[in-house]
Amino acid sequence: MNAMTKNKGNGRADSAPRKEIKMYDPKVLVIIGYDTDDGPSHPLCDKESNDAKLVEADVKFTMKHGVIQPISCKRDGDRLLVVFGRGRTRLLREANERLMADGGKPWLMPVQIVLGDETKMLALKHGENSHRREINPMARAREALELSQKMPEQEAADTLGLGLHQFRNVLKLNNLGPVATKALLKGEIKETGAVHMAGLSEADQETKIAELLAEAATNGGKKPTVRDVQAKVREAAGKAPIETPAQRIKRSLDQIAKLDDSSTKDELWAVIKKVQKVLSAEKAEKAQKRA
Repeated sequence: MNAMTKNKGNGRADSAPRKEIKMYDPKVLVIIGYDTDDGPSHPLCDKESNDAKLVEADVKFTMKHGVIQPISCKRDGDRLLVVFGRGRTRLLREANERLMADGGKPWLMPVQIVLGDETKMLALKHGENSHRREINPMARAREALELSQKMPEQEAADTLGLGLHQFRNVLKLNNLGPVATKALLKGEIKETGAVHMAGLSEADQETKIAELLAEAATNGGKKPTVRDVQAKVREAAGKAPIETPAQRIKRSLDQIAKLDDSSTKDELWAVIKKVQKVLSAEKAEKAQKRA
């Protein structure tokens, strides 16, 4: 186990150049919004991470092995501000407290010093977290919005590891009202469905979510599909409902059922064309989903 070494000054390695890994007492590292009174407006504040509960298994692992993956910090005068690695910093603090209470030796935190302006720190904070931990859709939507206000859209999408189309869909989730947001976070509607729902007014969202959940309750608790949500959105917009594959197949069979031995060649060809149209629509829909 690594023993706590004595650093110059207040525990900082002032001579640590960029990219070099230095070891620090995790207690001297500053987590914005956790160790300070700064709010979400600070580019290095990550309330989602700060509020997350520590996992007991992770604490025990850290007590035994320390932190394996270095975190990144930015110098701010005499302080070292955590850019990413808030969870690991909190874990190591807790692990060290337990170790020291049992008479053990605490671990040091491997830290990489990074340089850059506010935009770069924001990109590092969100980008690293996006690739390391699973976050809920609304937290990712807030990250996408924050990044989109600081950098070009494609750069913001790349930072979160998303394609441009996917990034734009994630942004739309910021237009969800409280009721639709709750339904998404509870898993009552899928994220793709929520993206469609985001195009409605907040009042229409509430109405359609209520209808979807009521229908689900009468359908054995089966969750609404994306197609169900799309139908409600079209209904709210005054558009005709989208015909389901089952409905298209039934329509084709109904057309075929009308044929009999007395049917003319023209009637037969008319039915064939209608069936071909149904099959083409189904094929186009599948191709659109793959895209």
